[in-house]
Amino acid sequence: MPYLDPSLPTNTSAQKWKTAIKHALLRRFSGDQLSKHVQELVSRYPITPDEVARILLSFRARDTIGADDCLIFQYAEVLLRAKAVSPTSILTALLKTSDWAKRPVADGPPKHGNGLPTCEERMFNVLTQMYISGALVFLPSEAHGLVFALTLWLQKISDYEMSKQMEKGALHIADAFSFGTYDAVASLAITVLGCQPFRDAAKHAWWQKRRDVVASEMQKFDTHVLLWMRSPLAGRLQALTTIPPFLKTDSKGRPLFTDEQVLGSITELPAQNSRAGLFIWLNACLCTRPLTDDLSMLTYLQARYPGNNQALAVDLLIAAFDALTNALLRKESNQQIPNIRSFICNKVPHLLSIAPLYIASGLPAEACISMAFMAITMDVLPPISTGATETREKLKVTRLEFLQACALHGLVSEHTIASILQEPAISLPRVTKYTKEGLLAQCSSNIGRLEPLMDELDGMLGNAGAISGCIVDTIANLCMGRDSISLKTVCNMLIKKPPCLDIILQYTRPANLLLPLCNQLDGWQHDQDQTEFTPAYEEFASILLLVLVAVHRYGLSRADLGLPGDDSFIARLLQDIAVSRSPSELTPEQMKQLARWIEGLYATDESEGMGGISDEVMRHCPPQAFYQLVPTLFHQTVLARKSGVLSVKTFHGGLELLVEPFLLPSLVGGLSWLVEHSWEDHQDADVLLQILEKLLKPSSSSQETKSMHKAILGIVANSLYESLKILHQRQPEKKQPGPLMNILKPHINQQKTVEANKAELQEWTSSSDGDLAKHVRNSIQEMVKWVTEVGPTPPPKYTHRLFAHGCATLGVDRMRDELAAELNDQTKLGNGTLALDICSAMICAPSSSSGNQSTSGVRESLRLKATDVQKLLHTGASAAQSLVRLNRRVEAQLAVVQMPPMAMALPMADPAADQVMADLGLTDDAAAVAAADTSLDVSGPLGPPPGDGFDNAALNAVMDEAMNINPGPAQDIIDLTAGGGTLPTDAQDIFADLNMDMTQDPQQMLSAGGNDGGMSMDGQQNQEEDIFAGLDMSLGDDGDDFVNF
Repeated sequence: MPYLDPSLPTNTSAQKWKTAIKHALLRRFSGDQLSKHVQELVSRYPITPDEVARILLSFRARDTIGADDCLIFQYAEVLLRAKAVSPTSILTALLKTSDWAKRPVADGPPKHGNGLPTCEERMFNVLTQMYISGALVFLPSEAHGLVFALTLWLQKISDYEMSKQMEKGALHIADAFSFGTYDAVASLAITVLGCQPFRDAAKHAWWQKRRDVVASEMQKFDTHVLLWMRSPLAGRLQALTTIPPFLKTDSKGRPLFTDEQVLGSITELPAQNSRAGLFIWLNACLCTRPLTDDLSMLTYLQARYPGNNQALAVDLLIAAFDALTNALLRKESNQQIPNIRSFICNKVPHLLSIAPLYIASGLPAEACISMAFMAITMDVLPPISTGATETREKLKVTRLEFLQACALHGLVSEHTIASILQEPAISLPRVTKYTKEGLLAQCSSNIGRLEPLMDELDGMLGNAGAISGCIVDTIANLCMGRDSISLKTVCNMLIKKPPCLDIILQYTRPANLLLPLCNQLDGWQHDQDQTEFTPAYEEFASILLLVLVAVHRYGLSRADLGLPGDDSFIARLLQDIAVSRSPSELTPEQMKQLARWIEGLYATDESEGMGGISDEVMRHCPPQAFYQLVPTLFHQTVLARKSGVLSVKTFHGGLELLVEPFLLPSLVGGLSWLVEHSWEDHQDADVLLQILEKLLKPSSSSQETKSMHKAILGIVANSLYESLKILHQRQPEKKQPGPLMNILKPHINQQKTVEANKAELQEWTSSSDGDLAKHVRNSIQEMVKWVTEVGPTPPPKYTHRLFAHGCATLGVDRMRDELAAELNDQTKLGNGTLALDICSAMICAPSSSSGNQSTSGVRESLRLKATDVQKLLHTGASAAQSLVRLNRRVEAQLAVVQMPPMAMALPMADPAADQVMADLGLTDDAAAVAAADTSLDVSGPLGPPPGDGFDNAALNAVMDEAMNINPGPAQDIIDLTAGGGTLPTDAQDIFADLNMDMTQDPQQMLSAGGNDGGMSMDGQQNQEEDIFAGLDMSLGDDGDDFVNF
């Protein structure tokens, strides 16, 4: 059998050793036979363990010509037991004589053709078995060198595999012998680096400097080698790096975990989309202004049900009927219930019809609808209970109308409807399906067509979406064309029926409807050369009032309106709508305008009659300027009447002019100022009551005026009613407040915001505990109980306003902690997956940009606390887990999913223009060719990956330079093995940077240096940022030592 290195060493003692081992091999001495002569060799011919290891491994087979002699591994075990060699010297000599060292990474080790395990694999297994059996004892004095040798092996193999994986990708397949070698070295590394004595040895100074490098190589080997080859040992090395001593420790010896390690240790609960979760989210969408535009809903639903359209459609329909059932059981207002019914009958069919355009297709909608109604019950109350019949009939009517709307959209057939209703075949009413484009074409030529369409918005026929889109686009087109006359007509239609806005906003956002109107008001052209100004003021008044109605009804902020800054007219008006300014605060131009308005309102003619507002007054005052002066105008009027400057008749006459349609929206600013004005501080309560009696009881019989006045009362009623109530309590002798409050009472509580009404507040505060936080936690408990009950049961009474009020009252941090605490409690009870979905739905619930203290605040507070890992470490384990899990689920459900663009109407084809474009080569075909040419421009091949440094030094370069390994002839390896090995001189002390005296016996080193082995904690790395600096493995006498490691 050809040996790797048949030559004799120059050292006499080494020659004796090599001759002895060679004779033993030739005579086929067993390991036991050789063990009888080892001690004699050690005593008579002393050489270093490194030299013994090199001599032993010089008898391995050359390349793959023959198999390695099995006696070599028996001899290795004998020599290890006799301490003639060390594990470090075996690993170092093995690497030096290995194919891994003879070829560069690009070539790698050759294929093994003898069918036997490699020498490396068998030697690794010998070492592993001896450590496991206790034949080898881990010595702290050997820790540094052993860790160094193991790290070199891990690094060399992982670099080779990474380079091959990058070069060949999925085509790279390692041979089975390489797999065996990889598993063997991994087993050895796990055995050595995971043993308890190593953890004790790692307290030395050298480990503090080398820990990060060793951990990095372990992770790299595990990820790029073991995991890639699907080894059963995959993950073991990485797991070791997550425990001491691979973790950094503080001054008290406690491990310092990275943020990723702490968060990664928290396991996930199984994801479960509960019935309660989507019900809570949909309740938040509908309890305030509608937050149900197509993009927002589909984005959330796709994130909640990724790739599961069947569950999406079924759960959406079930949640919609749950929301209606909840509203009926809670006895919501007469406006809220029709809105939810319209959502079911108009919005849900619309969503089901467009969802396949934006989400991967699933089961047909017809099958999903049938499945949903199997879980929806019409009998939500016991038959004999109060309101059971009315509730059941309302749900049954809604179900029928929904199915008819689905039939209109082509989602279900008459046969399926009959099957769902469990009735004989039915005949559906003939309904025309509207399209937005068709309605726009009708309204563009006849704006009056909008009025009957608005009447149909209340219908449950499935056409509300098309009508809403037509209204929004018509307003935008009129604003673009500056057709203020038609705009006035459309605005007056909407002012007459403010609930229509609830339906329209189910399909769009407020900015899409109101921003064009705000821009129209902001850029209003006031031409002083025109002859009549009243019509222009009337048009401005109608547009402004519609904006004010929407802003008040939904509590819209500047951001909700889409206004870019605070300098627009609407932004300034909303900010100062109740602010009166003193004359010193007004500009000279404003003073002139104010004087003209006071004169126009309260001047009398020669017959002591009212003169009226002349065009001259309006000529010098644009409408924007007038409405900003209204609070000041009211203030000056009160002062004039209080001081007797204005007579009662003149005073009343001027107020009557403010009720004219062209000035009617001024009542919003005037009455808002009146509410802010104190009833007692200025001793003018009688004057204020006279103003209210005149302004709240208009004498006009015009339907337009009545509609506008009614809309204005809806804006000011809440605050004005409370103000009159306070006055009535303080001055009960005054009789005027009572009738005025009766006028306002039908108009209060018309807002659709997250603010709780009085009845709800009383319910939450009048209970025995009176703790709002407990009400929130009780609602979670009721939801968990609901979804775990067997059989059809109605949802618990719930409103998202409870959560929003809790955020505003208790603060977002307290609400976050309460949700996490309840999630923790439910997890201990085994309901963690359900509670997690319910709590995350509360936090993910949509909110307008004006809801500063609602769900968005809780989300941010949760994110900050769940990502502050160092504070989490001081929190209880279960509480920290609840916070992290909740934050993860919230982020997952709020992830922005890339949605395909919404369908847009294409411009009509123009043959003449198309021919010109074709002649210029600018047709779609030419563009496609250009795109194809561009797609051919691919980037060049990737350059080689940057070298992976070992503690900021290229380990390969260090090793190759020290061992003088290159792709040269095989005799280079033989030359490297020639000669004996001695410890370096002082100038080349392998532990120089650690102040270790390697000339001492290992036991003396430990006893002399204590636990630190004489190592200094002040050692610094050299200028090359080397690792294991100064550790020379003495691989030869020709300068081929491991240096700068």
